[in-house]
Amino acid sequence: MIKKLSVIFLILLVSHKGFTATVHPSKDTSLVSATDQSDIKAILESPYFEKLYAKTYYSLLDRMQSDGFLPESLTGAYEGMFPRTTGALVSLFIETGRYREAELNISCVLNAIKENGMERIPRVIGKDQKKYTIVDDQHQIDGQAHVILAWARLALKRGHTKFEDDTWPQVSAIMARTCDRTFFQYGSWSIEPGLVRNIAFEHSKESRMWDTWDLLTQSFTGAALKDMAKVAERRKSTALASDWHKKLAILSAGINKHLVTNHFGIPTYVEMLLPNSNGGIPYYGLGWVTLSPIAAGWEGADHEVMRNTVKVMEKTFLKKSNGLTWMPTDGYPDSTISNEIIGKGMAWEIDFARSEKGYERIAEILEVIKLVNASKPVYMEGGWLEGNGYTLSNRISDQDLAKMKSAVWKTKDAGNGEQSAWWCWSMARLRKAAGLSAEPKRM
Repeated sequence: MIKKLSVIFLILLVSHKGFTATVHPSKDTSLVSATDQSDIKAILESPYFEKLYAKTYYSLLDRMQSDGFLPESLTGAYEGMFPRTTGALVSLFIETGRYREAELNISCVLNAIKENGMERIPRVIGKDQKKYTIVDDQHQIDGQAHVILAWARLALKRGHTKFEDDTWPQVSAIMARTCDRTFFQYGSWSIEPGLVRNIAFEHSKESRMWDTWDLLTQSFTGAALKDMAKVAERRKSTALASDWHKKLAILSAGINKHLVTNHFGIPTYVEMLLPNSNGGIPYYGLGWVTLSPIAAGWEGADHEVMRNTVKVMEKTFLKKSNGLTWMPTDGYPDSTISNEIIGKGMAWEIDFARSEKGYERIAEILEVIKLVNASKPVYMEGGWLEGNGYTLSNRISDQDLAKMKSAVWKTKDAGNGEQSAWWCWSMARLRKAAGLSAEPKRM
């Protein structure tokens, strides 16, 4: 069977301000339009992606210190270690069989909070010689759920270990605190939607913290409840397992009631429910947050809702400009979009497309990465279109985008821990599906 291949030739013109792409023949930069898994395998085995994946993966592995401490940034853009990255990093290490490294990274977070007398996970931890410090103690409960889920996934993957015995009292206590009514607001009051409230949700929308019931927090808390209940059952902690199963059902009902809506007549996810001192107000935007059930590996609603959500995102704000098809970081209820792309959002899209055999979409995402990330040796935190009066984190319309004829793609914080770990996770799973090794060879 003869495959239909369309070859896009790119020359990357790199400068300190960014780079542009023009159509020009070059065998080294061609990407095929994928029609099946063999096409994706060929892209993954290309020199560019073999090198980018290997360099990014080993930048994570090699920067992690002997106690599991992982500096978030290679560029200095962020201080310290972000515990939320543990969720992504451990997910990656489970895919590549690096269980010892996964345990070390989780241990670092647990030891840091124990040393500092905390009963919860802070936003950022630091290290002063051999002593752990708390750089930022903000209570981001989604980051807390990331760590709990990482612990539970590793426990279920490996089976019973001494590490599990040693840390179960601490982690189970954090799980119990996460889903009591302080933050998991369930009950008969109108202010209790059966969702977990995040008082400091770190969002790309408006580049600020939001006080909200967001889909990402629900997804990772739900995944943590489900897997922690399995560990509790194995450990004969029947009361905890029963409580967590009940709360998982409450959470699922809350998601279906408050975070599912209709777009074009089909059920899709809602990004956030915003507090209004009563029952809450739905925020109908779409974006990387509405892809979060993919990363969590747990969906509070039927899987068809996730399929519909991606379908609507592609229909309403998947953009084609300057020869690229790209998904904006955020889409707003008024149909405007962000002029950015986000590293983990593309990773989560890749994994969804892999599960749905969306080979053409995978090829489009990889093509964006190959162009935008071309000037960096490791994966980016994100990128944005700059020029014609538009800069970082702008909100634009289709009319604005049409004016951006000379805009160039820029990138930020190459090697960012969270974004790199999620991308490597998606690549490890994609490579395994294509018959390749999850862990790359060193370059």
